[in-house]
Amino acid sequence: MGAGFWEQGDVVLWRETWRGETWGIFPVRVVEDGEAATAVYIAPGTWFDFPAWPWDEVHPWSGRAWTGHGTLVLHRPGDAFTIWHFWEEPERRFAHWYVNLQEPWLRGAHAFDTCDHELDVVVRPDGSWRWKDEDRMDDWVRRGRFTSEELAAIRREGERVVAEWPFPTGWEDWQPDPSWPVPALPEDEEAA
Repeated sequence: MGAGFWEQGDVVLWRETWRGETWGIFPVRVVEDGEAATAVYIAPGTWFDFPAWPWDEVHPWSGRAWTGHGTLVLHRPGDAFTIWHFWEEPERRFAHWYVNLQEPWLRGAHAFDTCDHELDVVVRPDGSWRWKDEDRMDDWVRRGRFTSEELAAIRREGERVVAEWPFPTGWEDWQPDPSWPVPALPEDEEAA
């Protein structure tokens, strides 16, 4: 990492946290990193770890690896969202964007921390969009994951992103480097 930025090809950890506790970890490959934005890649076959999922049920990604063509995730410093890029199988044709509402990234030397806000926006190339997981949000408020005020702020952020309309991003035709191996979780995940 030079000048505070990661190098293309570096593997860093994406850590999901809630109230100071890490509940989810997975490795991502750095595609680009700079003052304006960071792009990382979730490769097919990437495994996820959920050491301390703070709610009763098992996390839905527990015991699973990423499938499909992989996903490129774009983040701008300070933004409370990332834009995920998805491609269709079997050919690699751009399918849609996914606005993942979350806390802005907090960077470390080899990792970043965020908190997924669960509510997301799926945006199609034709300009149509819809909320994802909106039906789960009232239950998360009831269970204490978010307050009603936090939920209202999360929803406003999604509406703001749609109004800003940052699409296309310029990454829709991106291809991963075929020489990159699938990144693995390090043995000491908290060392990052």
